Amino acid sequence: MLIGGIVFEMAVVAFITRKADADPIHKEHFVERIGLLSIILLGESVISLVGGLRDIEWTMPNMLAAVAGFIMIGQIWWIYFDSFHVLEKIKSMKHGLTLLYSHVFLAMGLVILANLIRHAILHDLYMTDFKILAVTGLVFFYLGKQIPYYVGLPPYRKNILINSSICVAITVGSSFLPEPEYALLGMTAGMAFYTFSNLRWTLTKDVSQYLEKH
Repeated sequence: MLIGGIVFEMAVVAFITRKADADPIHKEHFVERIGLLSIILLGESVISLVGGLRDIEWTMPNMLAAVAGFIMIGQIWWIYFDSFHVLEKIKSMKHGLTLLYSHVFLAMGLVILANLIRHAILHDLYMTDFKILAVTGLVFFYLGKQIPYYVGLPPYRKNILINSSICVAITVGSSFLPEPEYALLGMTAGMAFYTFSNLRWTLTKDVSQYLEKH
């Protein structure tokens, strides 16, 4: 019922905003607030992760999972913010609904991935459950992160699909490894590939015609 109410409210707001021909948003301010919200959410995820690890007995496997997990969190921060400033210049973003609503997926993905790292360190998940959380969390994260770029910057679309698909495929392959810490390492490697590929082949594309000049 709660989820249904949230979805209904989102749909009504989107419908009214488009039908009422509302004034365009102040993009710089709007994007800044969305970014701050994401920083807070990522920070809360880290705090929750650390708080759950205070009383565990550290061994080599869970230390490996912890290192991989914190590297992954750093990569998530980099992947999210590496081109975030471009969003405030996209011409087609008039009311900000695409950016706002896509972050519902992003928030769910961040929460799932943070809990996934925690469970990998505690080693208290069956691999079947780990696989479901890993793939779901990563897909939600990339949906939330990529939708605004995909909609507003057509030259990025092919690379977005390729990079995200490869990263998810690496995650799926890694989930068949025998232990969660190894799977987490595989996921981290997939994000490292995405980071390199995005810097090398996506962000180098010319999207100036889709951006406002200040």
